[in-house]
Amino acid sequence: HERSTLSVCFGCFGWTRSRRYAKQSDDTKPTSFLTNMTAARGTRSNLAVLSVIIAAAAGLLTAVITITVSELSGDYQQRRFLQTNNDGAALPTDYIEDEDEPPIEEESLIAMQFAANPYAGRDKIDMIKSGEAKLASLRLSPDSLSEGSSPQGSNSYTGVYGIFCVFDDQLNKKHPAVYPTFDHMVQTSNHCIENRYTLPLDEVVEAVISHDKKSIRNNERLKKLPLSGMLFHQGFSGAGLIANALTTFDDTVVISEHSAIRDALNACDYLHNRFNSNDCSSLKHQKLIEDVISLLSRSSNSSIEHMFLKLDSASSAYIPLLRAIYPDSKWTFDYRKAEHVLAKSTEPKRNTCVLKKRQPSSVMASQALEHNVVLEELSTHEVCALHLSTLIDVASREHESTGTGML
Repeated sequence: HERSTLSVCFGCFGWTRSRRYAKQSDDTKPTSFLTNMTAARGTRSNLAVLSVIIAAAAGLLTAVITITVSELSGDYQQRRFLQTNNDGAALPTDYIEDEDEPPIEEESLIAMQFAANPYAGRDKIDMIKSGEAKLASLRLSPDSLSEGSSPQGSNSYTGVYGIFCVFDDQLNKKHPAVYPTFDHMVQTSNHCIENRYTLPLDEVVEAVISHDKKSIRNNERLKKLPLSGMLFHQGFSGAGLIANALTTFDDTVVISEHSAIRDALNACDYLHNRFNSNDCSSLKHQKLIEDVISLLSRSSNSSIEHMFLKLDSASSAYIPLLRAIYPDSKWTFDYRKAEHVLAKSTEPKRNTCVLKKRQPSSVMASQALEHNVVLEELSTHEVCALHLSTLIDVASREHESTGTGML
């Protein structure tokens, strides 16, 4: 391409020069016919000689430039593909690489975006049994809790997957104000961000139960903590301050707003809202909640004797469900003036209650039906007001009917 371009350019240059000399000769007008003919012959002869000289010069220059470009290109290619031996010394330029040598495999660009898994090759179940990997969240399928998803007479769920990763769950005990919730602790772990493990929850629970029975017989340090108390709240009402205060005691651990507990509690409502399914076994739902809290209650710290749960505000709709599973556990519900909590809950980046318009709890849906309102037609403030009133209604009824709890 370079040679053709140069040749064409120099050819054009020669033709242009010839035309210019021809124009100059035409401008000269002799006075006689004979003089004019003689001048014309001389001009044509001179132009022919000049054209030959210019063409020869152009061809010579083209050849010189072509040779120079070829040499430079060859030198560049030689430097680019210079071969070396194992000692780093350059090989002769006539060295020919073996055609059978396999090409060098470059690392995937996608893989380069993730950090290497420091636990690669380790058995995932063994890491969970030892307490090294911990439960982070849940993933459910449409028939996870359906009546016909397991053998008749069995309360076992299927299609529920646990997400596990390695993180320090004692950070909130060291710095409760810096790590007030479970999500704050998980975000400090690269393993939780990039290398989570997804495993069938029922298989994990079965393996952990078998391991813990042997641990008790062998007097190992891992133990299961009792659920001493549950902290419910309306949101932005000071429950975090109480949880942080409890965390400072040496013999307590506070699990604050854990994603897996939230996912387990609202499992039936999630299946209804997400998959339009009403097939949710209450017994399987209860077992799922028990298994999740049981996995979170395992501790290797011998000084810790009590476990407290601080639930997210939306989980207050399930106070009766948790109270039925843990009737001996103490509980509190924190609230504040309606206008204050509504103002806080509807602030930008805080108005998570607006999600309840499409994902309401069964209790909130019943409240909307009772008041003859359609959730989709409500404004943000109206949806949040209905959500907050539902939470305090649930807590008040449980407190009055059972005589337990503290508001």
